[in-house]
Amino acid sequence: MTEISDGLCTDIQAAIGSLVVQQRSGLSHEVMLLDVPIGQMKALFILWTAGKPQTMGQLAQALGVSLGSVTGLIDGLVQRGLVRRDEDLADRRQKLARLTATAETRLRRMEHERSVIATRLLRCMQLDDLRALRQGLVALAAAAGAAVPAKSAGARSGSHHRSLVKEL
Repeated sequence: MTEISDGLCTDIQAAIGSLVVQQRSGLSHEVMLLDVPIGQMKALFILWTAGKPQTMGQLAQALGVSLGSVTGLIDGLVQRGLVRRDEDLADRRQKLARLTATAETRLRRMEHERSVIATRLLRCMQLDDLRALRQGLVALAAAAGAAVPAKSAGARSGSHHRSLVKEL
């Protein structure tokens, strides 16, 4: 990397850090309601993003912990009514961890709160800055090997942003 790109990377990381610190005070009410240790929160998010029940081995691998550790994490979530264990019908020796309806509702609310906060912040930005941010995030997602969604109709026309700004 060149000195210029190193400097840009440093500036971007500093801006992200400042944004995180500034937004920390608005931590999701749902996150506070969950009141679970960070390891259990990670297990919840893995189950949420997987979109389907996971074996203890899959969770252990995703979390980078031992089977014994993941069993303890899941035990705590079961006790809190956020996860349940079921037999794997394909292999009865395996146990599957799945989110309960309570956990799904809370995680859906957290996702909604995050979306509302992000939308509020993005609506404050100028259209050219929004386009530049999208271009940069698409490039970052591509560099990470993530699937990149197609542009929305509003992103192409620009009319959607103007109507959103008027609502504020």
